[in-house]
Amino acid sequence: MLFKDLQVYNKLWNVFNYQGFSLYNYKASEESLIKLETGKDVERLVVSLRGEALVNGVAMGERDIAYIPIGTEALIEVRKGGVLYIAEARAVNRHPFYIKKFSDSVRYDVGRDSYRRRVYVTIDNKDPGDSFIAGYVEGEAGAWTSYPPHRHDEKPEAYIFFGMGAGFGIQILMDEEKEIAYVVRDYDVVLIPKGYHPNVCTSLAGCKYLWIIAAPIGKRDLSVSIHPAFREIDIGRSHLTINHK
Repeated sequence: MLFKDLQVYNKLWNVFNYQGFSLYNYKASEESLIKLETGKDVERLVVSLRGEALVNGVAMGERDIAYIPIGTEALIEVRKGGVLYIAEARAVNRHPFYIKKFSDSVRYDVGRDSYRRRVYVTIDNKDPGDSFIAGYVEGEAGAWTSYPPHRHDEKPEAYIFFGMGAGFGIQILMDEEKEIAYVVRDYDVVLIPKGYHPNVCTSLAGCKYLWIIAAPIGKRDLSVSIHPAFREIDIGRSHLTINHK
């Protein structure tokens, strides 16, 4: 499902709600203050895709991710020009509040030739949390990412595209029922409920996106199944755990 960027400023708007997984966007044309009420049964991620912010008085830089546990309010100070995303997912356990620096992400150089990219895992299943895993992908100009095609149907995922400038990408969603292709540009969001989801971008810029997975409680991992036609594709060292069944 594609959600085009609406270029709404100084307002927290709901991009999507899907089976307990929600995403919100805030673009600030001036210094702004956002107050998130206590989430009784949800955990939250706050991501600054552009600019710096303060979350409960703690500074976060560009591409850092703040984790907001259940039962916790959040006061977010956004700088002028900032672009913020807030994700919510179901949770039952209360974990500590923390901010994970982008510089502390685990980095993987994945693939080769026309499907080479750099993957950053910023929030993984070793970090406190019930549902979320999140990070970034930086593809090479004209190259494929999320390749070879893989799926993790029980774990919905969102791709939030950025940093492509005048370039654009083609995001594909495919399963046994249908095949869909979307044109995506900066700050467009694609929700992946199920199925395979490779993408490719123009030679002007590689595919760049924030990815957020909301896994069911107890299934918080990066296990995937590769499309049968692509199982012999070499990806080398990867952040994914391949299910060979």
